[in-house]
Amino acid sequence: MEEESNTFYSKGSKKFKQKVYSKKTKKLNMGRVSDFKWDLNQVLNRLPEEKAGLIRGPLYAKASKIGFEEAKKFLKDKEDEGIIDKEIALDILRVLSKYSKFR
Repeated sequence: MEEESNTFYSKGSKKFKQKVYSKKTKKLNMGRVSDFKWDLNQVLNRLPEEKAGLIRGPLYAKASKIGFEEAKKFLKDKEDEGIIDKEIALDILRVLSKYSKFR
């Protein structure tokens, strides 16, 4: 049984290491962050400022670093806690999906 190696050799017999790619997940498109923040603020303006602050920061961090699914779970938890209502949660999900891509 041969073990799979991620090295290969070129014509000059120099050893190269092959890139190992991680699985792509849906995350926030970092090229359009300012547009995302503006649209998110438009939705969160319907909430009081102290509640909007509880949503804005953690949502941005989860969407940009961890992924879209984790941000969706966070929104669902906040909806269950009663911090936001269903209509606002759906609007935030629309904004999230609009500014997300696989990376």
